Amino acid sequence: MCTYRGGVRLFVVEAGDWIELTGDDRPATRISAPDLAAARRISSGLKSDDGAASVILDVAVAVAADYRSARGSLSVAGPEAGAAAQVRYVGTVDGLAGLIADIEAAGVADGVTLIPVGPDQEPRVLGDDVLRRLALRSSARAS
Repeated sequence: MCTYRGGVRLFVVEAGDWIELTGDDRPATRISAPDLAAARRISSGLKSDDGAASVILDVAVAVAADYRSARGSLSVAGPEAGAAAQVRYVGTVDGLAGLIADIEAAGVADGVTLIPVGPDQEPRVLGDDVLRRLALRSSARAS
């Protein structure tokens, strides 16, 4: 587990289990939405109902060293990869870390669940890599 100490929470789905990699023990509510605007509306409604739980957005991801390779891995996974009612990200790990930081900064959600849709993507390895990138972003802003 990475030593990222930012505010965003990060979960993965592994073998059907919802696992948090950021080590927070506060309650969490998992949501799915077709886009970030819809996610923000859902999140706002949940926070006004019960401000105690963190809202965690599902994000279907296909990552690789470059966009073209990530897009190719999504094609291999098939057309059903990443349901239509789910935010999707295709690109690099750095870009994914940027998206997650933006989701938190814009108040869309308190964290994300990474759901890899490409072949050969290990959820925990991907999550740890994202946390390292978030930590680097955080330390760069602090300096």
